This record gives sequence, C-alpha cells and structure tokens, in this order.
Amino acid sequence: MCFPDTQKPGYSAVTQSPTSIVSPKLAGQKQQGDLAEAGNGKVNNISYLIVSGGTGANFIAGAFGHSPAFVLPVSDDGGSSSEILRCFGGPSIGDIRSRLIRLIPLAQNPSTREDKERAAIYRLMAHRFPADSSENVVRDMWHEIVEGKSCLWEGIGEDKKECIRAFLVHFETQCLKRAHKRFSFRNFSLGNGFLTGARDLFGSLPSAVFLFKSVAGVSSGAQVIPCINTNQTVTIAAELTNRDTLVGQCNISHPSPDASPTSSLSTVTQKIFQKGLSSMPPTLRSHFRKDSRTFDTPDAITSSIHQESTDWQVKHDEEEKDMSNLAYRKGEGEVPLDAKIKRVFYINLYGQEIYPDPNTDFLESLHKRDVLVYSCGSLWTSIVPCLALRSLAKQIATSPTLRAKVLLVNSNNDRETSNYLVSDHVATILAMLRHYDKPKTNKSHEQSLLQTEYKAKELISHIVWLDGCRVEIDEEEILRLGIKIIKVPQIIHGAKSGETPLFSNEVVEWAMDQVLCDVDPW
Repeated sequence: MCFPDTQKPGYSAVTQSPTSIVSPKLAGQKQQGDLAEAGNGKVNNISYLIVSGGTGANFIAGAFGHSPAFVLPVSDDGGSSSEILRCFGGPSIGDIRSRLIRLIPLAQNPSTREDKERAAIYRLMAHRFPADSSENVVRDMWHEIVEGKSCLWEGIGEDKKECIRAFLVHFETQCLKRAHKRFSFRNFSLGNGFLTGARDLFGSLPSAVFLFKSVAGVSSGAQVIPCINTNQTVTIAAELTNRDTLVGQCNISHPSPDASPTSSLSTVTQKIFQKGLSSMPPTLRSHFRKDSRTFDTPDAITSSIHQESTDWQVKHDEEEKDMSNLAYRKGEGEVPLDAKIKRVFYINLYGQEIYPDPNTDFLESLHKRDVLVYSCGSLWTSIVPCLALRSLAKQIATSPTLRAKVLLVNSNNDRETSNYLVSDHVATILAMLRHYDKPKTNKSHEQSLLQTEYKAKELISHIVWLDGCRVEIDEEEILRLGIKIIKVPQIIHGAKSGETPLFSNEVVEWAMDQVLCDVDPW
C-alpha cells in the first residue's frame, strides 16, 4: 500500500499535477541506508520487458527480478562484432552476448561445484583478446583455447568443456574455410565466437541463445530476445535534418576519422554497382556486405602476398586496424553530428529502406509481461532500432497485460542527442513508433487510412528522471502529453554535488516501486 507524504514538502516521486506524491516509507528506509529493501516491495513479483542496448542497461540488469525479458538490437557493427560481420555476415551478436554474460548468476563466495563452474564459464565467455597485440600472438592464444589447453578451462566440468569447445572448433573451421579473409582475433570475444559457431551450426540465433543459457546456468525464465529474428546482416542508417545520411551504427554514434556522410542512399548504391565493393571507401564497404562466401577481401592483402611473411603480417595488421571497427569504443572522443538525427531506419544490401517485422518472441512478451521499460542507453542506435519495426506501436498500445510503459531518461546526452531535453527523448520514441506503425502490405488503402495514431500515454506512461542529471527536464511539455514523471532525488541516487547521477540496480528498483504504487496503489 502506498501513501502520499503530507508532512514533507520537496521532491515529488510521481509528478502528475502540481501536487506531489511520495511514499514516506521508502524515503525513510533510504535515510536508514536500506535502499534495497525500499525497492523490492513489488518489483520482484512483476514481470518486466526491457528494450535496451548492450551497454547502457548492463549495470541495471539485476533490477528486474529473476525472470526479465531483454530485447536487444542486432545492428551493432563495432568492436569484435565488425570482424565477425566482415567474414561471416549474419546479425550482430555482440549486444546479445554482453547481456547473456550479465545474466549468469554468480555467487559472492562460490563454495559448491556448480557455483565455481558458473564463475569459470563466466570468465571464459567474457574473455577478450588484447586489441594491441600482434595477430600471431592472439592466434596462439586462440589455438590454445580451442585445443583445450588454456587455463581458462579450469573449473569447467569435462561435459560442458567439450560442449563449449565443440562450437569454438566449429567457429575455427569456418574461419579456415574463409582463410582468404584472414579473420583477425585482436579484440576478439570468446562469447561472440561461441554464439557465432552455434548460430552457424543451428542456423538460428535464438537456438544459439538457448544453448548459451543452458550451458552457463542462466535462469530459464530470463529471456534475451533479438529484436529481429534473422540470419542476414542487419544495417541501420540515419537521416539527418540537413538531408545527409549516415550508414551503419559506428558511423552514427562513433565514426572513424575519415568517415563522411553521404547525401543520399542512392549515391551509395550507385557507387556499389559502378565501381564495385573493392574500390569503395572502407567506411562504406563495411556496411554493405555480401554473403560471407562471396565477400570481397581487402585489395592490400593480394598486393602484398609476394612479400616475406613477417612483412606481410605487419602490413596486414596495420591495414586491418585502419579498415575495421575493431578499435571502436562507444562514447570515446565523441564529435557532434553536423545536424540532428531526423530518423533511423533499416536498409538492405542495395541501400533501400526496408520494414522488418518484430521478433515474434518480442510480440509474445508484450502480451505476457506486466511492465515495459525503455532502458537508458544510446537513444538512436540502441533503443530506436528495437522500435523502428512494423506495427509495434499497436502491440504496445493494445497489450492486455502491460500496466506501465516506463522510459528511463539518460543522465547525460551523447553525440546522438546533443542538447536534447527530456521531451526530445520522449518525442523521438513516439515518432519512431508511430512512423513504423504500418499495416501489412496486403491491407487495402482504406484500411491504411483508418490506422490509429496512438496517444503518447498509451506508448509511454511514465518517465524516470534523475535529479541533477545533465538532461534538462521540461515538465510542462511532458505532463501535457499525459505522461507522469518519476523524479529520483539525490537522497535516493546518492550522487554528490557536481557529480552526474547514474542509474543503479537499487535506484531502478526504487523507481519501479514508485511506478507500481502509482498504477496500483493498493
């Protein structure tokens, strides 16, 4: 039961009008240092569906009970994912691997064999090769692991060891079949290798996710759902307000120094067919991949094959660093965009816009879960790709089970959202959901005209905003849309004066409890 605090003026936990509503019980517990108790009154009995990226929600993954469902994009082309996409194609699995690893239950003081084995599997799947070592060195590391000799296998039972190793061996076999592409193991994540090997063998990313969960001991009730169920490479593009187009997630959120926007997608497509992929700039070539069996290899490799092997290796290492997104680190050295992003959309191999359908598991979760959460994270390259899907707005607005639809507002703006107000974050999500709320192509024109534009509060019911964060809130505009505001005061998030507050498991649990008290006060 939740009661308004009529004795203490100040912060409003839920803002729906000029009057304030707050739970004195929760505030009192926080003052006693018992924040965890404050947040678990209702949270653990609620089922959550969280739309997120691979990084932003990692530190709050434990805030949603034992059986959360996470929806993640499959369009990331940075880090070691870029090298897998270059050689193998298929959807990006980096964000999915990152979330699966976070969901492995780890004991603080492992004592049983099962606890120790899960910790060892965690270390193995989370292991990443150094990015600044030579290719020969990291290949030796890789072969030691594949052969079962590495110390990383210590603590893993023989049954699971051989199961995991089988898929790493399969990954190695596929690399050998594509030897002309010279797969680089620098910055390589073993978890990505395992998932890629499993996806290739099963022909299904969801099956690979199921295997990972089974081997690593992830709760059977927890779901990690690719927003699109496909075995093809998925590419996003961003249209800016100055009509420039950026192709690929890296170019949108963290471009290479020589990357430049194109004026139109037709220009990109024309370059592909007039000059061929091998003559395209690397920043464009990496985003228009052919099937992995026919992918063009870098010209520099064939031009240097007559040199001595050591010279070739050095040259290859240097060129791979320049041409790939291996060294991509999201959020580092951000340079503002030339103009604001107007929209993000999916494109096919030929640069044409496509309209993917949501993963059916995503849709089923919308009709089974209690609370939908739009997580903190990169708005345009992590959250929007999960929402720019056909008819998703209808599924969210008409869900018979969703009691709340909550947006966790970022505590800081990044390159994609420079100078955004909270209302701009809200408007972006609403605009993308409404824009892609398109009927199936077999519907008549009359049926298309009858499509409903859902109200803002039907798609977002609450926002959670950290007091003192760097994203300015314009309350009047939010309230005008019928959306309620959950303000997290300093006493809850604990950031010192001058520091940027951040979301944590405890803060999110507290905020979710406020939301649930608002929608179900009894």
